[in-house]
Amino acid sequence: MRTPGTSYLGGFVTFPSARFAFDSSGSMHSEQTGGLTTDAAPMLHGAGVTLAGVAFYDLAQHRWVPAGPPQSTPDGGLYAYATWDPANFNKGQVHVVNVAQATEKTFDVAVPANAMGFTVADFDAAGIYLVANQFEQLPVGIWLMDPTTGAVRQLAQVGPVFAISGGYAWLAGIDQRDPSPPQLRRSGTASNSVIRVNLANGDKTTWFYRPGREVWLMGFDSAGRPIVNVSDPSGSTDQSETWVAGGPGDSGVLIHAGSLYLAAPQADGDRIWFGNYSGIYLFSPAHGLQKVAAFNDLKTAEAVLPAGFCT
Repeated sequence: MRTPGTSYLGGFVTFPSARFAFDSSGSMHSEQTGGLTTDAAPMLHGAGVTLAGVAFYDLAQHRWVPAGPPQSTPDGGLYAYATWDPANFNKGQVHVVNVAQATEKTFDVAVPANAMGFTVADFDAAGIYLVANQFEQLPVGIWLMDPTTGAVRQLAQVGPVFAISGGYAWLAGIDQRDPSPPQLRRSGTASNSVIRVNLANGDKTTWFYRPGREVWLMGFDSAGRPIVNVSDPSGSTDQSETWVAGGPGDSGVLIHAGSLYLAAPQADGDRIWFGNYSGIYLFSPAHGLQKVAAFNDLKTAEAVLPAGFCT
C-alpha cells in the first residue's frame, strides 16, 4: 500500500474473506535523496519510484524489498538499483544487493552525456540492464552490466524505453500510419504504439498500435505479453482501455473499457491482479475483471497495489 510522501506499508490480503492485515516488517520510507529504505532491520535500500516499479514482497527471501520485481534476479537473491551524483548526473553508481545478507556491492559507472543517471530496468541471467534517464521523458539507450565485475557495454541505442523483459526491449513509438498522432498537453512521452526490439539481433516489431490514442505499457502477463493502457491524449480516463496485447495480427484480450483506473498488474498464471485507489481487482478469462477486495476505509492510503504473493 502506498501512502502520501512515497512511503509504503506492506501487508497481506487473505481470500476469500478479502481481509487486509498490515505486516510490521513491510513498511518503507523515502529518503531525502529520493531513495527508499526498509524500516525493518537489517535495512535494505533502493532507488524509489523507477521505470521498473517499486516495492515488492520477495517470497523466496521472505522480505519486503525496496525495488521493482524486474530489478531482482529470478530467484529473489539479488536486486540492483542505480544512483547518481546530484551535482553531476554523468557520475553514477550501480548497487547490487544481497537480500539475505543485506549487503551491497557498488560499482562506479559513467553515464552518457545529456542523461540524468541510469535506471536498472531488468536483472536476469545475462546481467543488469541499464537505461539512461531523460528529464520528464522515458529513458533511452540500453546497456548491460556484469554484476560481478561491473563491466558495462552498450547493447542498443534505442528508445524511448518502456521496459526490458525476456531479452526484449519494449519501446514507445509514434506509428507513421496515424493521420492524427497523439499530442500530449503536458510533459511526457507521446506514444500510439508499443514496439518490441530483439536485443540479440536488433529486429523491431510493432506489437500494438492504436491511431490517435495514447498507448502506455503497464506490465506483462505470465506469457510475457505486454499489458497496455489506451487512453485519450488529453488525459481524460473516461474512455480508457486496458488490453493484453497478443502481438501483430492478434486482436488481443480486452480487460476493461471505461473510466476505471487500474495499476501495477501482477501476473498469476492465466489471471492478472490490479490495484487502484480503493481496492484490488482480479482479471481471468473465465470471469473477466472483478473487484475482489475493497479498501475504502484505508484513509491514509494513496493507492493499494499488488506486490507479489506470500504463499
